[in-house]
Amino acid sequence: MKNYLPLILIFLCSCNLLDQTSESSFTPDNFYKNADDAKASVNAAYDPLNTQNMYNQVMWVLQDQATDDAEWGGGRSTANQAKNDLDKYTFTAATSTFQSIWTTAYQGINRANTVQDRIPAIAMDSAVKSRLLAEARFLRGFYYFTLVRLFGGVPLILQETTSLNNLAVSRSTEDEVYTQIIADFTAAESALPLTYTGADAGRATKGAAKAFLAKVYLTRKNWPDAAAKSKEVIDLGIYNLWDNFADVFALPNKNGKEAIFEVQAVGGGLGEGSYMQGYMRPNFDRVNGISGFGDDPVTANLYNTYRPEDKRRDVTIKLYTATSTPAAPASITFPAYVYKYLDPSATANGEGSNNFPILRFADVLLMYAEALNEQAAGNTAAYDAINRIRKRAGLEDLPATLTQDQFRDSVLLERRLELAFEGHRWYDLVRTKRLISAMKAQNPGISVKGNNYLYPIPQTERDVNPNLSQNPLY
Repeated sequence: MKNYLPLILIFLCSCNLLDQTSESSFTPDNFYKNADDAKASVNAAYDPLNTQNMYNQVMWVLQDQATDDAEWGGGRSTANQAKNDLDKYTFTAATSTFQSIWTTAYQGINRANTVQDRIPAIAMDSAVKSRLLAEARFLRGFYYFTLVRLFGGVPLILQETTSLNNLAVSRSTEDEVYTQIIADFTAAESALPLTYTGADAGRATKGAAKAFLAKVYLTRKNWPDAAAKSKEVIDLGIYNLWDNFADVFALPNKNGKEAIFEVQAVGGGLGEGSYMQGYMRPNFDRVNGISGFGDDPVTANLYNTYRPEDKRRDVTIKLYTATSTPAAPASITFPAYVYKYLDPSATANGEGSNNFPILRFADVLLMYAEALNEQAAGNTAAYDAINRIRKRAGLEDLPATLTQDQFRDSVLLERRLELAFEGHRWYDLVRTKRLISAMKAQNPGISVKGNNYLYPIPQTERDVNPNLSQNPLY
């Protein structure tokens, strides 16, 4: 792994989350002296989330473009070879996307480690110190959860990197990484507050830590703990569904009642805006004179999976036609694009104020339903949870006589339709071992192999660290 010395130039994650400072003379020796320094160092640990190497682009490619929900082609093309490689499963260990996410996640980990190592010695309010340390544990757990789901076992680094020595760290096992992730989220859960007010809105909360623990347990097929943690989130009583699906993505509702953890974004020329509203819009649809890029072009497979009466379809996807405004080029055979992230006031592709919803309450309800069903069929609470989602979508309740397999299929389908382009589909297909069959059903010409259930360790990392082993068949 490359060396990441502490970054002391602090960047905004969001105007409503962090206070901006601009300094150029900080060093580890003259920083970490007071409460403001402590807060700034935690703010820096959030910062990688809202970069193009994570949730401002790369994560969409890894989590959505490489699934049956999105595909380039049909008259659309991209000059970005890495996107094409992920799209068509022709990627290799040298594909730049893997290096981007690996580097950025470890940057976040090192900043979280720096907080853990430096803040304890600062004289400051003990309650604030405890909260900041818990935020760092949460973020470290989050970054490792990202890495282990993409790559499998990765090097566990739990202290600040301060020199260029001893950087050739071997991979830990998946079990070891997950043990640390659970420890981090559990520590965060015990110390984080339920909510924040004012400028702190958007920081990690107790509910977010519980929800991520539920997702970790679901990924590990620990059904009892997944159900229990999901139920704890539900029982907090501070989260709820918006009445209308479109309200989830309305800009005034950022960090609202359905939000559990969102990447904070704000336009206005501060360099902390979202690219979603521009990158996912097609290039023939201009907003304020700015063309989009058409990332994550929607497949007919996904669009046609929605029933016409499903209220989520036209919020999530816009299907352009030759007579729509704007009109789609005749060369595109199925001109459908992601529509749920809109900011009509954005003056550039990177100036949207759309938060990215990493985890929201609907996800928790669906995790709860899945975990209960995996323990026994016919659970009334499982039906109640999934039917809350379906009712909002304008669909009837599921038949109460489904077999366990039928209910399992229904949950996965509901997750696909409810959470489309929110970064869940690839993980769901991988953890349920349905990636190959789903991709074959969407496009038989794309060859997905058994080793593709993990992405390759970036070749550039292996070039500088001979102790890094590669995943099989890469």
